[in-house]
Amino acid sequence: MTEAESGIIALYGDSPRMKMVDFFMTFPKNEFTVPELVEGIGMSRTTAFKEIDKLLTNEMIIRSGNIGKSPTYKINKNSSIIYLMQKMVSLRSKTAATSQIRNRTLNTLLRKQLETIDQLYNRETMLKTELKLTRTRINEIPV
Repeated sequence: MTEAESGIIALYGDSPRMKMVDFFMTFPKNEFTVPELVEGIGMSRTTAFKEIDKLLTNEMIIRSGNIGKSPTYKINKNSSIIYLMQKMVSLRSKTAATSQIRNRTLNTLLRKQLETIDQLYNRETMLKTELKLTRTRINEIPV
């Protein structure tokens, strides 16, 4: 999954229908004609009409009016399917965010531990050097 990929596409795949659902869910207050959907999603008119029929049948979108002679469609905010899809995307996002926070926290702790280990190693090296110097000076003292 790319970072720019939406939750719908990541969860349900990138079929033409899911691309259309994702487009409608991205702009829930907007109404779209078929030519706008074709251009916005990047699919053929034939595919767009076929998917619109299926989404209408499943009550995932509704016909909302006309622009000239072209019918307009929008997401059906009252659809239980759309509601559940939104909940799944939300849950997935929360899970991903929690995982990222946990990973960042672990990385921070590991970094601090490594810094402490480095400091201890440097301290050990310094003490060994001081010990050698002390022994050398002790040996230089006339008896």
